[in-house]
Amino acid sequence: MAASEQKNTKRTIKDILKVSFGNVVKLLGSILVGFLLPKIIGVTDYGYYKIFTLYATYIGLFHFGFADGIYLVYGGMSYDELKRSSFRTYSVFLIVMELLISVTFGIVSLCILSGELRFIFICLSILLLSANITNYYQIISQITSRFNELSIRTIIQSALTVIAILALWIIYKVNGDLLTYRVYTVVFVVINIILAVWYMFTYRDITFGARERLSSETKALKGFFLLGFPLLFANLCSTFILAIDRQFVTVLFDTNVYAIYAFAYNMLSLITTALAAVSTVLYPTLKKANSETLKANYSRLVEAVLIITFASLFIYFPLKWFVPWFLPKYSDSLPIFRIILPGLAISSVITIVMHNYYKAEGKEMMFFVKSIAILLLSGVANYVAYLFFKTTISISMASILIMVVWYILIEEYFIRVYKIRWVKNFIYMMTMSIGFYLITVFDNWWITMLVYTCLFLTVTFIFYWNDVKIISNRLFRGKIIRGIR
Repeated sequence: MAASEQKNTKRTIKDILKVSFGNVVKLLGSILVGFLLPKIIGVTDYGYYKIFTLYATYIGLFHFGFADGIYLVYGGMSYDELKRSSFRTYSVFLIVMELLISVTFGIVSLCILSGELRFIFICLSILLLSANITNYYQIISQITSRFNELSIRTIIQSALTVIAILALWIIYKVNGDLLTYRVYTVVFVVINIILAVWYMFTYRDITFGARERLSSETKALKGFFLLGFPLLFANLCSTFILAIDRQFVTVLFDTNVYAIYAFAYNMLSLITTALAAVSTVLYPTLKKANSETLKANYSRLVEAVLIITFASLFIYFPLKWFVPWFLPKYSDSLPIFRIILPGLAISSVITIVMHNYYKAEGKEMMFFVKSIAILLLSGVANYVAYLFFKTTISISMASILIMVVWYILIEEYFIRVYKIRWVKNFIYMMTMSIGFYLITVFDNWWITMLVYTCLFLTVTFIFYWNDVKIISNRLFRGKIIRGIR
């Protein structure tokens, strides 16, 4: 391995570790919020809060692909290579656009909605401004590999969240009464405003000062929208596919039922938070790789994500004991959690590896078209499940089945173009998923955990013994992603 290549691979590992550290802190904050907040505000208010967070996942739509266009155009460049005067124009343009959209959204919500929905959507209108500004600057951090900034912001955001939730917990314990979800929702929005303002200050050299005339940057601005729009909708399609079952439940069932269903996904987010670091670092890394290198690493990256996610399924067993003990009102979420948990392996491979590969290959539109087809199929499947069974369990099962179809459809490109050996990874994924379902039929959580441990180790070593040895050696030698850069 050349000295420069070894240096780059070590830098990639260091970047992942930086972001991972921030995500570990974020995970600790998520655990506190995930388990203390439902206790503090009660089932009904927790349902309203989760409605707020559900719709908050869609507010990224309102930059209309602008930030994604910058992501694609400047991915892999260093921060010093960015033309300051041009980026000041881009930054001011985005901030003004988001401010106008936010004000319009808030006025419309105030005029046409009432009750809890009015409050939720007014908060969303404020969050829309701060979240899209933050997302823009985070993309700049990501594409220029300034991962220290990402990690520090994640840590600070998590610290503020922990302080807020602990303060509310103390108030709850002193007063003995449940709090309203509105209090924490406002706190959540304020923390995001603080983060956005801090980002603007950090990136003040590409935000404030002399900038290019808007007329001279019109072509570039249009280019960002045109290039980023397919990626925006590809990302949103992924979000919609992963959230459509919750959307059905919030519409077709009452707030309390949705609270139980959303709590299952809240537990799932504990794992997705930990995995997010890999996806953050992967695209700038892949962007610098040639076609042959991409092909050589694809199957092994899929394999690594599958092993990590199926190892993460161990979280189910202690939670099966903990939730009835600490949050007995949410015990009905465990059967849903059991069904959706293996789907994490499927969705993680798609979002962490496959989607980043589509972006690196310039196939965002293909990913978008395939995801649209899956989104429509998912909507039909969820509706049919409700029509015949009218249970949240049936909706979650339909979502998992569609996710398998999504996986096959997205991987078809790599089978056809890369000529990859896909069967082993797919059989491993299905074997571990079915094994998890069969084992967790039984109630005793610690015995089933031991059985799942044996299954995971046995199946993983049967399928990947040689690769596990190679990956372990590279990990200890700092060469885990050898050849990508």
